Formats: sequence, C-alpha cells, structure tokens
Amino acid sequence: MKNLNLIVFLLFGLTISTFSCKKQPVDQLSLLPPATQTGANTFGCLVDGAAFVPESSGFFSGPPFKAEYGSTPQLAVFSIAGSRKGDGIIANVSIATDSLKIGEGETLLLSGYNTPGKASGAYAYNSTAYQTNANVTGALTITRLDTINLIVSGTFYFNAVSKGGDTVRITNGRFDTHYMP
Repeated sequence: MKNLNLIVFLLFGLTISTFSCKKQPVDQLSLLPPATQTGANTFGCLVDGAAFVPESSGFFSGPPFKAEYGSTPQLAVFSIAGSRKGDGIIANVSIATDSLKIGEGETLLLSGYNTPGKASGAYAYNSTAYQTNANVTGALTITRLDTINLIVSGTFYFNAVSKGGDTVRITNGRFDTHYMP
C-alpha cells in the first residue's frame, strides 16, 4: 500500500511539473520599442501579430531604417522605412507622403500609393509587395515634429494588399527618430 501511495504521489508530481514547465508565449507587443518623442531613433510594429523591429544584417548593410522630411511651398515629402534581413528573408515596412505636408498632432489616411496629395503604407516580404489603396487603408499620426532638432515621432497602422489579393496587417506601429531634411 505504501508503494502504491508513493507511485501515485510521484505520478502526480511528474504531471504537475510537466504542465508547469511549458514555455509561456512571448508577448509580441513587449518586443517593440516604447512609443517616445525624444529622438530615440526607434521604429517598430506588429506584422500580422509578430514583432517587426528593423535590424542590420551586417557591418556594411547600412542603417536598418531611415526617415526623411522636406517641405517647400511646391513640394512636401515625408518617408520612413525600416528593414530586416537575415536567413534569406528581406522584409520592409514603409510609410510615405507624396506632395503632402505633415504636422504635429495630425492624422493622415494611408490610402493612395504613389499618389500626389496622399499618404501610403507598404510592406514587402522578399519579392512580394503589399500596398495600401482606396479600399485597404490605415492611418499615420504625427505625435511630434521638431523642425529645429529634426525629430519626428508618430504612430501608425494599416492593412495592405498584394497584387495576388493577399492581405497583411500592420498594427501598433511607432517611430521616434531624427530625420534627414
């Protein structure tokens, strides 16, 4: 009887330890940089629920993301793009305006790709391009635009569609960086 109680106790302990040792899923949102407005040079978002944070693949590969903004009375262009390369995969998330000024506190509809007077979002995964359009959209909110210190910060989200009709969801996007004029 003592042996039976010991066996039951050991089996119960083994069962409990097996269930308690399972890996907990990683909170993908926690892998993104914080949403700041200090020029921290950060960029990140979720791509179909998975964390996307740009990274260089080597010493000569260049910066993992860059931002540009220029405005004249005739032209205004803003763009920010982040990329990640490795293990044969090239992925890129980008947002751009075409002949459209941005302003602090402003929210722009991401809809027309390469369309004057519109803003757009795009995602590329290896050779497949996904873009926003009039029916598949999103939004960009500029939370800080400091034209003296050349800092731009914001949040974004969008859905984008490939020529084949596949859709990708970009959510919880954020950036805080110095930009090139």
